[in-house]
Amino acid sequence: MTEVITVERAKTGMMAKAILIIGLVFAFYELVFVMGLNFSLYTMLKNVGIDLKPLLYAPDIQQSMAFLLGLLLLVSFIIYPVSKKTRTEGIPAYDYVLGALGLASMLYLVIIYPTVIQYGYVEATLLNTLIPLIAIGLLLEASRRSLGVALPTIALVVMLLGISYEGFNVRRFINHMFYAREGIFAIPLYVMVSYVFAFVFFGSVLEKVGVGDYITKFVMSLVGHRWGGPAKTAVVASALMGTVSGSSVANVLTTGTFTIPLMKKTGYPPEVAGAVEPAASTGGQLMPPIMGAAAFVMAQFLGRPYRDIIIAAAIPAILYFTSVYVFIDRITKKLGVRPIPRELLPNFRELVKGAYLLSPIPVVTYLLLSGLEPQYSALGAIGAAIMSAWIYQKGLEAVSKLVVVGGITFVGVLSYVLGLPVSAAVFFAGVMSVVVAMLIGYAFKESRTMTSALLRAFDSSLRSAVTVFLAASCAGLIQGILTMTGWATTIGYQLIEISGGNIFILMFTAMSISLVLGMGVPTTANYIITSTIVGGPMARAIASITGVELEMARLVSHMFVFYFGILADLTPPVALASYAGSMLAKSEFWKTALNATKFALAGYLVPYIFALDPVLLILPSGALNLYVVYRMTYGIANTLLSMLMLSAGIVGWHGVQIGKIQRAILVVLGIANLTPYEYITPLLATTYVALYIYNTKHRSASSG
Repeated sequence: MTEVITVERAKTGMMAKAILIIGLVFAFYELVFVMGLNFSLYTMLKNVGIDLKPLLYAPDIQQSMAFLLGLLLLVSFIIYPVSKKTRTEGIPAYDYVLGALGLASMLYLVIIYPTVIQYGYVEATLLNTLIPLIAIGLLLEASRRSLGVALPTIALVVMLLGISYEGFNVRRFINHMFYAREGIFAIPLYVMVSYVFAFVFFGSVLEKVGVGDYITKFVMSLVGHRWGGPAKTAVVASALMGTVSGSSVANVLTTGTFTIPLMKKTGYPPEVAGAVEPAASTGGQLMPPIMGAAAFVMAQFLGRPYRDIIIAAAIPAILYFTSVYVFIDRITKKLGVRPIPRELLPNFRELVKGAYLLSPIPVVTYLLLSGLEPQYSALGAIGAAIMSAWIYQKGLEAVSKLVVVGGITFVGVLSYVLGLPVSAAVFFAGVMSVVVAMLIGYAFKESRTMTSALLRAFDSSLRSAVTVFLAASCAGLIQGILTMTGWATTIGYQLIEISGGNIFILMFTAMSISLVLGMGVPTTANYIITSTIVGGPMARAIASITGVELEMARLVSHMFVFYFGILADLTPPVALASYAGSMLAKSEFWKTALNATKFALAGYLVPYIFALDPVLLILPSGALNLYVVYRMTYGIANTLLSMLMLSAGIVGWHGVQIGKIQRAILVVLGIANLTPYEYITPLLATTYVALYIYNTKHRSASSG
């Protein structure tokens, strides 16, 4: 879920081993004390007559957040240099000192937290005042190194303005921002610790055991022989990989290393090849079941189960990828890029035999939709990932495969028999699958490559957690100032007053804030800031215009903000995903970014469509009657028709290459079709079909 491209150190040698050890400690603490593996063990042992009460030890969640954030501050100063221009081979002594100070400042809170709980505040001693200020300063510097200068600068400016507004009351500031469950330790970091790490770890395991590579090859063998095969592979593979990585940039750098060179080889210009992958990869954060980290924050902000978020996101995500697919199909035909011969593609028959390697994705989807807690769903699906990867691995003895599959299955069944509820049994089996696999790896020499892959997953998940957790903590500082000063409410009322309650002005304001913030702020922080400011006023306006309940309207407004926060990765002038694509394609950045924006047109239009017609989000309230089904069907068909017309007009292909006049007509028709007047749609659809028939007949006549 990393949002930026950075330079990392400590990838080899002793420090790489140290980072791995910290990764193991981090994961152990998360699994045992945050997600409750200790309680599961206690329950099972007690049911067989062994009462180990020390297993019931559970730190307060703020103590856990502080300890884990301290580890990440230590790691961030080790792996990220003070500047990208700094040589990455050596780590200067001052970085060790800063990392140790970061860890110590957070451990200080862990130690004195019982006092905070008892009295509700801390005495204003020099130490109690100085340490929070040091911690905040180190958090800003670590964020600058790993995320870029924009987010920590915004956080610093907002904090200085907030302190000034509060009359330079430093005691109130540090109590609110450090000792209370606001500021650093507000909902954003809580969500990262409680839920998101499980998905980061899940994605790392899938990547390291080979699922990501298999997805790309499988999709290539499936659609590679069609017109625009490599480009369409990028779309489908990115949709699948996005459910795993949750990051547009990481998605580009994963699937793009294979698809972009292949697109160039088959005839796509570099600026097109480099644009297809970012357009597709950005949609990965919109694709259920595992969306970007901001989706988990959204669920917590709205007080809804994560299942509601992925259900609401389903239709817009499908529309997004359908639009990208249609654009690519048209530009492929316009460029005359020929399909790739089947003999040059991965062997489909061989790959389909290992289709079970994709099992973790439907497993985690089913678990999430069944209502299982998100973190348990992700960790439970790791068991499916390890079993399928172990079976798929060539060169392993049947005994090794049987022991792993049988061992993981036995652990899951045994935990349920010993009294764990289904959710805890699934979670326990998933966690123990990693333990079983690593033990088997050491028992069977030929299995050690899998053990090594799992160890790399611990390292990868820790490095990914650094950027995600720091972004959430920095965003928490901004959110904390907005709540401490009351500015969130004040700005919201001012926006309503300025817009006169006009939904279009509010939507345009929300989009603008998201896209501007997205020039330097990661998706999660972008969503947190924008939803805090604009979410409430937009929700009230949507409820007033569409007639949906306010709670449903809040989901719509937050989803709107979430979409544009993600699309900021694609939107010039910064466009990190497009930058990654142009880097791989060796193409001109601006041409690549503009093409990517064009291919992702649906992403910019669909939020406006579902804000005015919320039925497209399958809102989790009310009965599913014929009228709702009709509205949903009409909304999907209407949006697809607009995408067809706009793509034909923008690309300049509608059965044949078309001229400027017909292109302009199709663009105007595509925009006109987005109006709420339903009687227009059949007329425009007829016009679209008539133009296609005219074009194809004219081509046939010209050929004859």
